[in-house]
Amino acid sequence: MEWFLNHYVDDADRTSPKMAPLRAAALSGLPPAMVVTCEFDPLRDQGDAYAKALADAGVPTAHVQAHGQIHISVPAVGQIVSSIWVREEMGNALRGFFA
Repeated sequence: MEWFLNHYVDDADRTSPKMAPLRAAALSGLPPAMVVTCEFDPLRDQGDAYAKALADAGVPTAHVQAHGQIHISVPAVGQIVSSIWVREEMGNALRGFFA
C-alpha cells in the first residue's frame, strides 16, 4: 500500500481528511453515506472502520460487506457478475437516502 500511496498522495496531503476521512476532526453532520467494502481488498479494514465511525457519529450509514469480492469487482459491470447484488444494494441505499 505504501507504493500506491507514494504514487497518488504528496507527503503534505497524507494527513488530510480528504485523503483519509477517518482523520477528520468530526464526522457528525455529514450526509447519509454508503460504504462498500470487499472481502479481498487491502483497503477493507479502513473502509469497515470508516463505516463504523460514521454510524457512531450519528450519520445514517449503509455498510455493505461484499464477501468473496475483490477491490475492483463492484465497478467491473459486465465483467464480474458475482457483484451484481452489491450494485443492487447500492441502488437500494441511494433510493432510501433520497426518499
